[in-house]
Amino acid sequence: MFDMTKIGRKISQTRKNKGLTQMELADKLGISYQAVSNWERGATMPDISKLPELAEIFGITIEELLCDERKGKIVEEIAKGETPENVNADDLADIAPLVNGEQFKKAYEKADSANGGFDISSIIAMAPFLDSDILFELIKDNIKNGISISDCAALAPFLDEDDISELLLNLSDDNISIHTLSAFAPFMEEGDLGKVARKHVSAGTPISSLAALAHFMNKEDLSYLASKCVVDNNNFEQLSSIAPFLDEKDLTDLVRNYLKNGGNFNNLSAIAPFLDMNELFRDFYKNK
Repeated sequence: MFDMTKIGRKISQTRKNKGLTQMELADKLGISYQAVSNWERGATMPDISKLPELAEIFGITIEELLCDERKGKIVEEIAKGETPENVNADDLADIAPLVNGEQFKKAYEKADSANGGFDISSIIAMAPFLDSDILFELIKDNIKNGISISDCAALAPFLDEDDISELLLNLSDDNISIHTLSAFAPFMEEGDLGKVARKHVSAGTPISSLAALAHFMNKEDLSYLASKCVVDNNNFEQLSSIAPFLDEKDLTDLVRNYLKNGGNFNNLSAIAPFLDMNELFRDFYKNK
């Protein structure tokens, strides 16, 4: 990574050597003096569009300004509209904060064709600085090269809902563990999360294993899971794991139908706190 503290000191010292105040330098660059102050404190980096102008004002090269000959040269080429050669994953991770999405994409495509993809740690390092569509394409390329979907869970906050859904819905259940799905769940559209959850249930995953997803699922999909517990499995222990997230009336109606079809009141102890028991007892004695 670029040493932002070192770069800040370089900007500060060179500015002073040129006899410029922060305000004067800011005026020359058409920016606020707070931006210059942030650079010099190592809090932020100059935008790539400002680097050539800043280097010219100081009478130094961009490599000297960034205190890194190799990566400074790469940034200089990109600033000139060129696509640098021999860029590796570490280089991309370092330059990502300085370049825009299109500039990064060109550098990535050149590096990818030369190096055959990047490991997940490099992708995670770059993710905060990439447009979501570029990141999505990068993930898809690298899944083809052997990166698992579980490795990509840390990237979920940087992806669009639709892209996450496309990734997960196109994979077989064997490739998506519940742990992985739980990591993606907060960033998914409710209906698509429900589709993946239903696929898991159909493949034999216990509904109790999906409890971590319940908070992020919609009413319709939760009702489906509850029905599977009662109608198909008569399993109230599994139902108790998602009962806190179900509407009391819907759950009570489901149990009412269970009792009307000969179900046993004694099976309800695990979910009793989530039911309207008074209503159920009234029905029970009314029908006796």
